[in-house]
Amino acid sequence: MPIPAPAGTTWSIVAGYNTGTHAEHDGQDPHAIDIVRTDAPTDWTPVHSPVDGEVTWSDNNGLTIRDANGYAHLLVHLDPDDHITRGLRVNIGDRLGLVFPVGYDANGGVAHIHYAIHETYGGGYLGRSRPFIGMYAIEGRELHWSDAYNLHAGVEFTSTNARNWTAPEISDPVDPPDSGGGSDPPPTDGERVTVPEPEPVWTIPADAPVGGWRAVGVSRDTSVAGFFSMLEAPLSELAVHDSRDDSYARFDPSDPASAAVAVRSLQAGQAVWALVEPTIAWLPAPPTAPRQVTIRLRAGANLISWQGPDRDVAEALRNVAHFSHAYRYDPYSEGWQIWSPDAPEFVNTLGRLRSGDALYVVVRVGSVWTQLP
Repeated sequence: MPIPAPAGTTWSIVAGYNTGTHAEHDGQDPHAIDIVRTDAPTDWTPVHSPVDGEVTWSDNNGLTIRDANGYAHLLVHLDPDDHITRGLRVNIGDRLGLVFPVGYDANGGVAHIHYAIHETYGGGYLGRSRPFIGMYAIEGRELHWSDAYNLHAGVEFTSTNARNWTAPEISDPVDPPDSGGGSDPPPTDGERVTVPEPEPVWTIPADAPVGGWRAVGVSRDTSVAGFFSMLEAPLSELAVHDSRDDSYARFDPSDPASAAVAVRSLQAGQAVWALVEPTIAWLPAPPTAPRQVTIRLRAGANLISWQGPDRDVAEALRNVAHFSHAYRYDPYSEGWQIWSPDAPEFVNTLGRLRSGDALYVVVRVGSVWTQLP
């Protein structure tokens, strides 16, 4: 689903799961989130429908929309437009109203949109909430659940909400074409047909390193547990880097103690360390296609991945603000390669980035980096 706001606006979760007001005792909505705008004031920002469905309740500070699966999407702390009435059919991108500023609504002194997905008994009556996962991932990012306080607070989004919105494409297996009866007749003499090239199948290189750690790029927004499953690899654990304090958190799917790490959000363009099981040869597959991603870099070392096409490192990193140096681990030699624009040529051993490569980028001052394909 998209953010319930105009395309191009940026938002952040100011209150996540399991807060004082998003809890079991507060109307069964521990999975609610409060979002605020980060590129402009939230006050009076238009609110757009995040789903196709029917308005099942509306009053002077919010509404619910029941989707095709029977869930009610609750949006409050907003002033619904006059045409929003029970029974109205709405689509993604349709305007619903405006966000109330402080003083116009009981929004706790912060202009925001409260958003939750609930089971419903019809007529606006709400049951238990559900997390934003699977087909209800927001802007392609799953917000998995645990009982951690204020879970997912600080997660940022850029809205893609607009009419004729389509969900981000996910690389799923494609069924082979039907070769049985009923197919079109073969071309007659003189006709020419174009057969699409099959998608390349990633195979592990014959000389892939055996066992040990690999730095793996994240190609789409997901959770740590979701990324582990998506890799479908002979891995025993992941190590997630936190650039704020240069620390690492361990995720092992067989260890309940790492459950809090499992629900952490990962953004396209980040990277993690993956521990390959002993005696197994494995390398991560490259992205299916280069893409543009935007990553927040903090002062110091940031473990990120290059999502563009294969490119000389100087060209790939040319628009990183306050750049110091970059280094990449080579699992073949079990050593580090480095590149710095200020270093003599014989010191620089990192020459070219391959699509999907994971590396540390060190910056002197925090900034936002958009990778250009």
